[in-house]
Amino acid sequence: MPITADDITLSFIAALMGLAVTLPVTYLIVDRVVANNEKKRLGPVERLAKERLRSKLGVGFLTTFLITLVIDVTSAVREQAPIPREVLLLHIEKLKTAQSDLEVLLGIYNNVLDIEIELLTSDVILQIEHLQEDFEYLAEIPQRPPTESHASHIEQLLLRTVHLTKEELIALGTDNQQIRALEDWLTVYTKERRPVQKREQPIEVRGGHTIS
Repeated sequence: MPITADDITLSFIAALMGLAVTLPVTYLIVDRVVANNEKKRLGPVERLAKERLRSKLGVGFLTTFLITLVIDVTSAVREQAPIPREVLLLHIEKLKTAQSDLEVLLGIYNNVLDIEIELLTSDVILQIEHLQEDFEYLAEIPQRPPTESHASHIEQLLLRTVHLTKEELIALGTDNQQIRALEDWLTVYTKERRPVQKREQPIEVRGGHTIS
């Protein structure tokens, strides 16, 4: 039987249809193989990144430090006593160290950390920076207790930092009882604190935010 022009056309169309089905499937398989290989290659790096973040956020450093800050601020309010300047300077230095360390870790491992952990780390860094500005302000003013409004502001910052730290530790696969207990206690404490009885002058804190 002779081959006609119609037969050639039909064969060509069939070949194109076959390619249209086969090529996407082939590319999908290749992409999946490449992605799996990349995941295997980066797996150890991701585990190291999470371990280093857990160490920096956990009881070994940030959690214990936040407990210290909470004790110092709440004690200053209760006793109406200033936080010694040398203590404030030590807190500021540790806050700078914590901020710097987290920024370095985020910069090194941003290609292996998921979006949730990246965002939580960035939020923790921002709160630490705000705390640093508030403690720098306390170190610059004459030796006196924090005002009611400033103390309340710092306590809310601490509560936010504690909450974010807890959330990130959970995302990293760590159930830290100390940070949970601190969050629960600080939540109750900030709710029970008596409201400001008199209107205070707004406080301009380094970094561009004002407390009123």
